[in-house]
Amino acid sequence: MMEKFWQVRNDVSSDAEILIYGPIAAERSWFGDEATPQQFAQDLNELGGRDVTVRINSGGGDVFAAHAIHNLLKSYNGRVTAVIDGLAASAATVVAVAADKIIMPSNSLMMIHDPAIGLSGYYPAAELSKLVEALATIKTSIIAAYRKRCKVSDEEIEKMMTNETWMGATECKENGFADEIIGGVAAALNGNTLVINSVSYDLNRFANSEAAKNKFKQSEVRDMPSGKLEKFLNALGLQELLEDTQTSVPVGNQTTVNNTSSASASDNIEAVEAAVVAERQRVLDLEALDDGQNAAITAIINEAKKSGKTVEEVKNYVEAIKNAAPAGAVANAAQNVVATMVADNKNSGVDGVAANPAADEAAVSAAADAKALDKMAKVMNSKFGGAK
Repeated sequence: MMEKFWQVRNDVSSDAEILIYGPIAAERSWFGDEATPQQFAQDLNELGGRDVTVRINSGGGDVFAAHAIHNLLKSYNGRVTAVIDGLAASAATVVAVAADKIIMPSNSLMMIHDPAIGLSGYYPAAELSKLVEALATIKTSIIAAYRKRCKVSDEEIEKMMTNETWMGATECKENGFADEIIGGVAAALNGNTLVINSVSYDLNRFANSEAAKNKFKQSEVRDMPSGKLEKFLNALGLQELLEDTQTSVPVGNQTTVNNTSSASASDNIEAVEAAVVAERQRVLDLEALDDGQNAAITAIINEAKKSGKTVEEVKNYVEAIKNAAPAGAVANAAQNVVATMVADNKNSGVDGVAANPAADEAAVSAAADAKALDKMAKVMNSKFGGAK
């Protein structure tokens, strides 16, 4: 019996959620097993028509399962919002485009490609011809699902699928695959392994892995708008603080999940829950560093919480600021800007902890600002004295 690959959260005190992390149907047929279209429909029906958020971080899976979920979501009475919690690839995009609204963090990704069938055994030409026809029919159905919201022609969609096209959040919005770009997710690229919002993907299993890696690197840079801190540092002639801001947002101490076809849905869900616990502890540890007496330290802690940094990554800078004795206009301006950032953070409402907390648009630049703040601490310390 195949376990469910989705998790439903129907807490009356908060929004209803459906969490799809990992393979859809684990690349197995879900008809006749425990995880059936009827079971998904029942889970959806139990939400009672409440607005629901579908959180997706999946490399794809069974296209028939994805189509069934797509149709169920399209016919659901409540409003459906899809949030791409990291990656929506292959069949996972079919689920995503069923939503009334699609939200993507700035460094999340989508990938569309031609459907494929895995074969074992020996088949005559006639049987293979039938499979080719079936794949063409499946592709037509996928294009029909995309067409309902895409801003490009069927011919362009078909070409994009043939080329296995990877898209960052900006391209998705331009092409109609997304409606809003809000916040960012913890992500890192290590060789051919992409770890994004605590789920690990082996890019070798995709035909166009180099395009995937390049698109991830581009999205980390292009989709991260300049923050107030960057403008401030440029005005003061401290551009050196912004070097290396094009690197990936660190994953911190979050638990990664090996997203392979052999991993069960329950394992993925358990890993996500473990990541939530680890994330809460990370935030508590960071808050313990802040005594509330120094605006610069408070700003660094706030930005570290949003960008995935750990205590070990920021404590040296916090100590440097505690021991520094800044003087002069530049130092005063630095204190003023971080004080402003503290006020902005308090007004943004970013104080909840979840697997992927929704972020205010003003906090999109948190990762870049956090890195710049770290370097600011170094420069302030070296220019104005203090611990080294």
